[in-house]
Amino acid sequence: MKMKYRLTSILAFGFAIAAWGQQSAPPSAKPTDSGPTLAATMQFIQEKLSEQGKVGWAQTWSNQPGLTHREFVNLDDVMGDPAACTLYITETVDITIDLPSGQVLKPGGPMTADDLSTHIVETEPISFKQVEKITVEKYQDIENQAYAEAAHPEITVTVTPPVFYVKLWASSAVFSFHSSTTKGKQAPVEKDTTSKTNGLTFRDEETANKVAKAMIHAMELCGGGVTKKELF
Repeated sequence: MKMKYRLTSILAFGFAIAAWGQQSAPPSAKPTDSGPTLAATMQFIQEKLSEQGKVGWAQTWSNQPGLTHREFVNLDDVMGDPAACTLYITETVDITIDLPSGQVLKPGGPMTADDLSTHIVETEPISFKQVEKITVEKYQDIENQAYAEAAHPEITVTVTPPVFYVKLWASSAVFSFHSSTTKGKQAPVEKDTTSKTNGLTFRDEETANKVAKAMIHAMELCGGGVTKKELF
């Protein structure tokens, strides 16, 4: 599970690796006045997210042989509030970087020992009243699309094992996040941010699609979704 659609930069040996991108192939869904109640839908979403446990993957880049970025995401607390049409999430992310064999950190270089280990605790409410679109995407495709859009199609990303991302969209920065980030032995850094996108990572596509379908239903019941305007 991946908390939100986060922009990730890894500064490695003088090269800034900017991750994340986007596709726009939403699961098909039509507004409906029938189906599960909002309370039942929110409960289903809460249970499916809580069942995820720790989701992890390794990421490598074609232009950085031997460098491996490992990420583990865990939802520590998930609570659905049907009355407020809101899902409350607390998420823990642990990131480590494995250097290429024989590579050592140099004093004054772009990376330090603290950059090799990052621990993030993030809290975020998701209001389905404010969600306008929901898509399911393969994380590796997101990464490669980002480089293609940045005019670097020669850089390719490999994500092992495959993970899937349920992405929530809005036309304004309605998603808010509070994070506490600890790099290596440094003191934690607290930060509040907003974004037009948010999302969750899943280890299998079937669960991702089921949760996305439930979220679309919750969005419709809460009055979200794009109606008379174009999203982008």
